[in-house]
Amino acid sequence: MATTSRFSLAVMGGAFVLGCASALTPIDQLLPDVLTGIPTVEVYSSDVAALAEARPARTLEEIVKAVPALEERTDSSQAANAYPLISELTVSKGDTLSDLLLSSGISSADAQDIVKLLRPVYDPRKLGVGKSLTVNLAKDEVDGNTPTIESINLPISATSSLEVSRSKKNDEFQVKTIEVPTERRLAHAGGVIKSSLYETTVQSGMPASLVSEIINAYSYDVDFQREVKQGDAIDVLFERVQTTEGVQVGAGNVIYAELALGNRNMKIYRYVDSQGNSDYYNDKGESVRKALLRTPINGAKVTSGFGMRNHPLLGYTKMHRGIDFGAPTGTPIYAAGDGTVSFVGRKNGYGNYVSIKHNSQYTSAYAHMSRFASGMTQGRKVKQGQIIGYVGSTGMATGPHLHYEILANNEQVNPANVKFKAGQILQGKEMLAFRKTMAKVEAQLASIPRGGKMDVAMNYDASGNLN
Repeated sequence: MATTSRFSLAVMGGAFVLGCASALTPIDQLLPDVLTGIPTVEVYSSDVAALAEARPARTLEEIVKAVPALEERTDSSQAANAYPLISELTVSKGDTLSDLLLSSGISSADAQDIVKLLRPVYDPRKLGVGKSLTVNLAKDEVDGNTPTIESINLPISATSSLEVSRSKKNDEFQVKTIEVPTERRLAHAGGVIKSSLYETTVQSGMPASLVSEIINAYSYDVDFQREVKQGDAIDVLFERVQTTEGVQVGAGNVIYAELALGNRNMKIYRYVDSQGNSDYYNDKGESVRKALLRTPINGAKVTSGFGMRNHPLLGYTKMHRGIDFGAPTGTPIYAAGDGTVSFVGRKNGYGNYVSIKHNSQYTSAYAHMSRFASGMTQGRKVKQGQIIGYVGSTGMATGPHLHYEILANNEQVNPANVKFKAGQILQGKEMLAFRKTMAKVEAQLASIPRGGKMDVAMNYDASGNLN
């Protein structure tokens, strides 16, 4: 490729002087005197070749004739764009979608049409600094100087993008969503708990979003505030979601977990039954889901247990017939189980209070709420895990917390000591199918080292269980 530099005006001026002196004077004699002080410039490599070929011609006139005309040489930066032209536009501070489109060289009318088309499906304000879009330009058949857009690809998430293209039929823009193909692969994480279960699982490579799923699954049988200690261990088999090119874009389900607490080893397996319902089961085929939650609030600390205590406001020893969970005002409170709201309103020292009757034996109660969830009325049916109110400090309370009670036959009992039956126990064909799922999970667990993942995408049977 020839070097793309040009003669400066100074050089051309020197050539003019030389020409005036004598068109026939040998160039060797004139150059040293005339070009003194003129900046050195590069010439085309093709020019050098031409000069070499023209060496017998020693006059300036002959050399100039031997050099190709300047207008015939074109810098690469000035070369006509080769279409179709694909470019990636990156958002800088202060840029708008319209600015970016105009910077590609398209007409203002095209830019306005595209922004108007995208507005119902995409908020241009979400176009953050550092994000990029790919623009495919074509040469306008009518106006050869202004390029026209063939298509635009605008990523809106890790797995999808918007594609704007020009219709061949009516020459108008159209938009559609493009989904990136993904696959699921099993991964293995866990380790000895040193500070907290959360830190152990996340540091071992498990997505933080799945930790709460594990805690929820075990919360029916484990008091995470008091039972989980340093030296205990957690082992987890879970799904990583990635593109077919290997880029991780999210997390799927927890397939298996084993929590070792002292002398207790609790294994749970994800299983989808023949009706399409998914849940976690222990190795006996018993659902981990119980009739009532032990902890109807997330991320709260037990500030006072069930039993005799020195009352913080009354100043004397008194029986505390529930468990207090300290949490910020406004923290959601969940129904401990399916049931019917039997009371909602203000109740003496309890402040804002809700009670839910679950069956002929058990009722749960929630006190000191800042407010009730929308639609909480007496007689309303609620489902386990449904938000019924929010933490507060109404009634006799020294600070925001949830006072939680379980009543068995209308008598308050210690929620930590109540043994509830499993929500579902697999039997017959369901139990046989579950055992097959267990065997497959155990095999994968043994084949994937902790910290590793499957080399191939996962396969599932018709129900959605590991194949």
